[in-house]
Amino acid sequence: MGLRRLGHALLLAYAVALRGQQGSADVEQQQELRKLGAVAETLDHSLPSLTCQEDGLSERIVRGKVKQHVAFTASMRAERTPGGPLHETFVVTTLNGKPWKGKGVRFPYYTSGGFDSAMVYFIPTHQACYRFSMADRRIDFDTAPDATTHPQCRNDGLKGFALLDAEGNVTHIERTVSADATRDFRLVPFAAIDFAPVELNGEVFRLSSHLVTEFPEGDAKGRFEATYSGCKLFSVSVTIGPPTPVDPDDHGSDAGSGPPHP
Repeated sequence: MGLRRLGHALLLAYAVALRGQQGSADVEQQQELRKLGAVAETLDHSLPSLTCQEDGLSERIVRGKVKQHVAFTASMRAERTPGGPLHETFVVTTLNGKPWKGKGVRFPYYTSGGFDSAMVYFIPTHQACYRFSMADRRIDFDTAPDATTHPQCRNDGLKGFALLDAEGNVTHIERTVSADATRDFRLVPFAAIDFAPVELNGEVFRLSSHLVTEFPEGDAKGRFEATYSGCKLFSVSVTIGPPTPVDPDDHGSDAGSGPPHP
């Protein structure tokens, strides 16, 4: 009888300890999600317009063989639009190792949106869209079963994970999405992003430093890789010169005669 009571006591003690460990893990996960949520909101709302050097590689691979290969460097701009999101543009400076001054460059595949959208999964209002589980310095996440009941969620069949450093900052994210999301929301099926701290205007942001995406199409696959470096604030300066007399009867015919647009 005494042994039986002792056995029950040991099981009860183990169960209480297990609940305590689980509760501690839940608290740690919630604390980390709050921190990541603050970082994600900063990228989504507060990240200023910036410019970086982009070193990229775009390939089209068919049955394991590279059929198209374009290596380039570019001056990339991510400008904050009145509506909120960053709008990315770039000017190619070298193409396949040679200086480039042309206007049009055709890439097999190109991916944008790696700055303000890189951590969108952790925005506080969007965390209800996903299930999270944390172990050591890794957070796994996938689309929540009840995602369709939340108006802010997209049923995108998403699955991924984030790696954290000792301070809880994201160092790497990988994610995949369903074919429906690829078609309906123009999301690449696979994306992997490395992050690095960058100081802009006295504030440190965790920005994308390396991006890899893949886009399968039947027997073919597109692959895009880019490294971003030297990121700094982007600003536009305007110089106002002396007034120029204009003949009211001359409507002009040379589209290149005026000042260039910034």
